[in-house]
Amino acid sequence: MAFLLFVCLLGLVGLLVLLSPARKEPVARASTPALEPRLSVPELPPELVVRNLRDELQRVAERYPASYGVIVSYPSTRKTVTINPDRRFAAASLTKLSTLLTLYRAAARGEVDLDAEITMRASDVQAYGTGVLYLKPVGATMTLRECAKLMIKESDNTAWVMLHRYLGRSNIEAELYQMGAHSTEYWTPNTTTARDVHVMLEKIADPSYTSPELSAEMLDFMTNTSFEDRLPEPLPEDARVAHKIGSYHDTFSDAGLVFPEGSREVSEAYYMIVIVGDTDEWTARSAIQDMSLAAYESLANARPTPGSSDRETN
Repeated sequence: MAFLLFVCLLGLVGLLVLLSPARKEPVARASTPALEPRLSVPELPPELVVRNLRDELQRVAERYPASYGVIVSYPSTRKTVTINPDRRFAAASLTKLSTLLTLYRAAARGEVDLDAEITMRASDVQAYGTGVLYLKPVGATMTLRECAKLMIKESDNTAWVMLHRYLGRSNIEAELYQMGAHSTEYWTPNTTTARDVHVMLEKIADPSYTSPELSAEMLDFMTNTSFEDRLPEPLPEDARVAHKIGSYHDTFSDAGLVFPEGSREVSEAYYMIVIVGDTDEWTARSAIQDMSLAAYESLANARPTPGSSDRETN
């Protein structure tokens, strides 16, 4: 009887061994190739991007009848689209870019200390248009840097007159000529072209023209200004626009560098200048916004190709 029980027990143990899962040697997980990120829009050749953008800008111009001077330039592909780039318009506050650049160029040469103080005189006060300085008492002082910041961020006319007085008209005109903005009349009749404004923006953004620190400071003054309802208005929140507007009678403009989402370097930005004349402010602002969005959608997705060369399309 005991022997029979022993045999049954052995049989039960064997059955359990047979039913238990077999141990396997560990196997390294097979590596899978990384998936390429999907682009939100197809990548287009620069030539096609230029052609599409040119057509879209023309459609916007037809939708909002006016006179136009437009340049969109994307340095990474070295492609440029223009509409009447050499037509003269009232410069209005775009002329403050040349004043800013003359001041910072002098600072780069060691001729000006941006922390030196400047005092507001009665003759400087401009109680019209944009700005906040005219509300301060005559005799108020500030640094040249603070004055330049107000001139750009607030488009302050009193700050502009103060710096104009400090620098001198002849020096500002000489700076314009030296940089190659030969079609701009700085003082009278205060006119410019989209091409000349493009030249000014290129010099502001070029760290070798002043210095990396001074260039960055000028672009910072031009960012998040009190006037963000033209070029920046239709763009994504994370897009940075360093720009300057102008308004005078029937002429309205905005000009600057657009840094698409995720870009930080000037080499990743593109230049956009839109001057609209012979119209009202609502029409001009609508046209500037539509052109800005068209340029962003077209050029933010352009990719440089080997052997790309400069090309301008009128």
